[in-house]
Amino acid sequence: MGNEGATIVLEMNPENYLLSHIAHLIEQNNAQLLNAVSLLENGRQIVVLNIDAEDATNVIRSLERFEYNVIDCRQKQQLTDETMQKRLDELIYYLEL
Repeated sequence: MGNEGATIVLEMNPENYLLSHIAHLIEQNNAQLLNAVSLLENGRQIVVLNIDAEDATNVIRSLERFEYNVIDCRQKQQLTDETMQKRLDELIYYLEL
């Protein structure tokens, strides 16, 4: 697997795990589920998802809206983050004048 796409890690009660629902939420956000790995750890279901979207923000928001606990996400740095950082740096520079 290359560096494209994002990896999302979910934690939930085993009875709340329904891969078809998770895949549906991902697809509603214009992304595709590439791979899913599930394991039971200390009575909790851990699900690792690989999706084809480099920016998983919308997918994460949808999952959280349906009460899936997102415990980790690895994704490509967003352009908006760089823009916001630049604006923050400019504001700090302005305030220091």
